[in-house]
Amino acid sequence: MFHSTTTSHTQLPTPQALRLLGLALLTIATFGTLHSILNAASRHVPVLHPAEAFGFVLFALSVLLRGWKALKLLWWSMLGGCVAVLAGLRLIEGLLPGGPYLGEAVALWPGRMPGPVSFDLSTTYALMTLHLCLALQPFHRGAAMTVLAAAWAGIWWSTMTDLFEATIWGRPVSAFSLSCMVLAGLAMTHILRSERLLRPLFSHEGHGRRMRMLLALALIGPWFVGIATLHLAPQAASARLLLPPLLGLFGATQLALVLTVGVLLERTARADARAELFDPVAGRACRFRPDRDLIDGKGPVGVILCAPRPGGRGADPEADEREMQSALRRAVRNLRAEDNIGRWRRDMLMVVAHVPSESDLARIGERLEQVLRPEPDRPVAAIGISMSAFGEANLEAALRRAENALYVAERRGGGSIVRGSELAETGQGALQDR
Repeated sequence: MFHSTTTSHTQLPTPQALRLLGLALLTIATFGTLHSILNAASRHVPVLHPAEAFGFVLFALSVLLRGWKALKLLWWSMLGGCVAVLAGLRLIEGLLPGGPYLGEAVALWPGRMPGPVSFDLSTTYALMTLHLCLALQPFHRGAAMTVLAAAWAGIWWSTMTDLFEATIWGRPVSAFSLSCMVLAGLAMTHILRSERLLRPLFSHEGHGRRMRMLLALALIGPWFVGIATLHLAPQAASARLLLPPLLGLFGATQLALVLTVGVLLERTARADARAELFDPVAGRACRFRPDRDLIDGKGPVGVILCAPRPGGRGADPEADEREMQSALRRAVRNLRAEDNIGRWRRDMLMVVAHVPSESDLARIGERLEQVLRPEPDRPVAAIGISMSAFGEANLEAALRRAENALYVAERRGGGSIVRGSELAETGQGALQDR
């Protein structure tokens, strides 16, 4: 295992998961539009208004197409901001009589939909906050997190009250509206998953699974409490207007407690990982696996393998260990702070560096060879170097090439630096692999 001098990088949102959420949202919004058109004549069937469905379609397209270089991120942010403004105006229109009657000025669906009453205020609020969050995310993630919290407050409240009233009093609800709000909220949450408050919920560790279970219980707990209260105490039905706010306060308290516990557990887990993986020789925290880490999109990556004393271990294991520790300390002190330096297979040093070319990597190797000399004019270290090729998912292949180069360097004698590309040109690398 290799001890690294840098901490691990934050995981980026998984494109496959976002793609699935975006496609699901696009599909449900499309079917919701067809459902609303087919039931336009009925005022007793709750539907997803086509204008709101169009807003969710734009949100889904923003999630699906934001990675396209041809479509600049600024345009998507401007589009999301415009949708947020229009939804905000419609929300004001529904809440405050005498507001800007946008629906009358711009007849989006003339003759097909009734007036402003056809817009669901909860769905409009979700559209406004989620599009605003998506527009803010590239520029200020803290502000986007605040808007996301406001969006989820509205989504959760609407979902809880609608399902509560549908279960107790049989009030019909629009499954398309609720599904679109929840899917859009999940997609936005996944985009911001690296934020401190959300990181525990997406963790692959044991505490991450526990946090997801606690979160689910905190979200559905108030609904079950309300159902049980009305069944055990039927007289509570008279407090129909008071019961949802009380349950909402109960749920919000639970949710705040769960998120706080999640942040504390994540902090404890990270502290334990740092303590467990601390390298007292290098004075650095964290280890990484060459078959998994450090291919992080920052550019070309090079691997340097160094045998400070070619020929293997001596007769005294303790003396060998002291010599390796001394070599590691000198390497850490004299190489770049951003380079990952550590021990590899007990008697070798390994350096992983982000450099643009093999020539730059060779210069780092030359400096390493010089700092490991016991005397200025007495080169002893053998070094093999290799660059990761384009499209390689990890450092395994580059590490094999560097090992082949180190083997050739040891045969040539102390002070030799062999490049993996040279072996590939002469065919020696293939020979060593066999």
